[in-house]
Amino acid sequence: MQPVLGIDFGTTNTSAAWFDKAGKLKVAPATDKTAVLPSVVWFPSADASKCLVGQAAKTQLVDDPKHTLFGTKRFLGRRYHSEYVSQHKDRFAFDLVEGADGYTSALIYGQMIPLVDVASVVVKDIVARATRAAGHPFSLCVMTVPAHASVRQREAVRKAAESAGLTVRAIVNEPTAAALFYANLRSPKQTVLIFDLGGGTFDATLLRVENRVVKVLATGGDAFLGGSDFDERVADRFATHLEQTTGVSVRQSRTVMQRLALAAEYAKLQLSRLEVVDVRVPVVAQRPDGGFIDLQKRLTREELEHLVTPLVERCVGACDDVLGRAKLSPADIDELVLVGGQTRMPMIRRRLAHFPRLSSEKDVHPELGVAVGAAILGRNLSRTNASGLSDVVAMPISVMLPGGRTVEVIAPNTPVPCQRAVVLDNLPPWSAPVPLMLFESLDQTSVDREVIGTVHVSEEWRTTPNVVPSLELNVGHDFALTAKLVAPGGMQTQLQIVDQRVAAHR
Repeated sequence: MQPVLGIDFGTTNTSAAWFDKAGKLKVAPATDKTAVLPSVVWFPSADASKCLVGQAAKTQLVDDPKHTLFGTKRFLGRRYHSEYVSQHKDRFAFDLVEGADGYTSALIYGQMIPLVDVASVVVKDIVARATRAAGHPFSLCVMTVPAHASVRQREAVRKAAESAGLTVRAIVNEPTAAALFYANLRSPKQTVLIFDLGGGTFDATLLRVENRVVKVLATGGDAFLGGSDFDERVADRFATHLEQTTGVSVRQSRTVMQRLALAAEYAKLQLSRLEVVDVRVPVVAQRPDGGFIDLQKRLTREELEHLVTPLVERCVGACDDVLGRAKLSPADIDELVLVGGQTRMPMIRRRLAHFPRLSSEKDVHPELGVAVGAAILGRNLSRTNASGLSDVVAMPISVMLPGGRTVEVIAPNTPVPCQRAVVLDNLPPWSAPVPLMLFESLDQTSVDREVIGTVHVSEEWRTTPNVVPSLELNVGHDFALTAKLVAPGGMQTQLQIVDQRVAAHR
């Protein structure tokens, strides 16, 4: 039985776990003191092969922010001209640009580096650390993604792992992986809500656990809410303080705002155990006359909680929405399982006190729980080729027909694997193939809906007498999407889903 490495590639941190030949759980050490590797990459020169990863790279965020990449997972698998990238790319000191394929890349020393390659560097590093600790190489892995990750984002994570020399046995949603960890600790039948607040996303997933088998009932959350958003609220307060005390505007400088965000993260972490913290950042900005400005600000836990209350309420609202769709209340939940480093914030546990029981760090480690769950899934697949879980589609998959009419084909929270079809009647009598756009989005009118690609209906399917084809979409266990045309009498053909951006640049 080949060991399978469970990898939680996160926006802020990355971790990995596996089971050794004796069946004992192991985690990859990032340093002598921690198993959590910062998802940060520093390029000291134009030679991308000489980059540093982890804590050594994180120390360069202050000294060389233009060539130190962090938080890039949020942009992985996203088109450069998407609304999300447009809104957030200027918050970082490094440069994000459009790659040759239309997706977001980083510009380092004038060299364009796809974010898939950046992710691959982080994955290679954690695999190397696991290899040294295990004493043998790994060739198989299970990767985790946010529950709301799009098809393209999942593909990007798979490509990053493959580029690191791994074969991906499965891609599992992060809260589902945490539930597998939880299920491994509990044997009775229970209804569990996973509250997963990481660095870049928030997922709320309702599950039924029975005999260590996990069945996802419903999932929801916020794809644009994570610990970094908490940091931004505090950094904005620091910027306001600087402007009020010095009269110098600092918000237009991406480097200054990045340094303030780092100071905000430090303050936030300290206020999880302290009531007050004094923050000092020397030479954070420069005056118009050439003089330098230091940040000196006292921040209390009460002030921090006031700043982030709207974000916490968004999390709670998403939980209520998931419970509402399942027609359950907090009293029906046997345990609320907290994962993601941001859940260490005392305010979050207080706000969720209306749930009967909240998991402790001894039950499920906030930062390592997802990686351990991925390792459990890998072990299950190696033993019996059975995953021990039943997952669901997080976002609806729709098709846009000619004329702009959209039809939802696969509804959210549909169990996978699944297949659904839509009848293609009233297609235009063009001589050329008719393009149909596929997309994911919770809001069909959203300008930021994630375009999966297009399929083309050839002329023969529209001219054959008495044949009205249906477009059938299939989502497999690994969330891979396939499409085909079917018609009465058994007539069918597989369709290629073409990425419009890639086709255009070719």
